[in-house]
Amino acid sequence: MKKTFPKVIAAMAFFAPSFAFAEGGSLSALVPKIGDIVNQLIPILSSVVVLVFFYGLIKYVLSAGDDDASKKARGYMIRGILGMFVLVTIWGIIGFMQNTIGNTEGPTVVNLKMPDIITGVITTP
Repeated sequence: MKKTFPKVIAAMAFFAPSFAFAEGGSLSALVPKIGDIVNQLIPILSSVVVLVFFYGLIKYVLSAGDDDASKKARGYMIRGILGMFVLVTIWGIIGFMQNTIGNTEGPTVVNLKMPDIITGVITTP
């Protein structure tokens, strides 16, 4: 399995553009979709990473005299910090790509029609 996993990843990277353009779409249409998926996964994964960090912190405090247990607990804390760094980095890269390529499907500006305080007449901005 260890030898086939890099081959699968390489094949996915090679064929990804053909899947992206299969419906006649473009890269600028694909990036917002990836951004939406990442924006949904980031809160879930970040909560898992924070839980891993606090699990390691609790284990570290409870293993005050045991060196082996404190090393394992430090490992959990380091993995939690690195995981949060990776998540924030991925989030930033996707945001940068959306701004660079052009987020045409992003949030739109809503112009609300507010009534005038004195006359009560709705005016357009």
